[in-house]
Amino acid sequence: MRDLYVDQLLGITVMRGVARLDFARVEEVDTDENKMKLSSSYRIAMPLDVLMPLAEQAGKAAADLKERMQKKQADEKE
Repeated sequence: MRDLYVDQLLGITVMRGVARLDFARVEEVDTDENKMKLSSSYRIAMPLDVLMPLAEQAGKAAADLKERMQKKQADEKE
């Protein structure tokens, strides 16, 4: 298996039953203006019946991360 690293999801488009997820990477950072320049890096294409379980898993992961962050903040306040 090959790992790919991306910095940001640019968007998702759907056409003819295929979802395309476009990702970007950071090209440069302007620390004076606190801005970054992104460039397209990868596109992953998948059938819609694969996208739905992916979206469900991403939602569960986001909920888990939110819960962990809230617990950590509560622990830090004590």
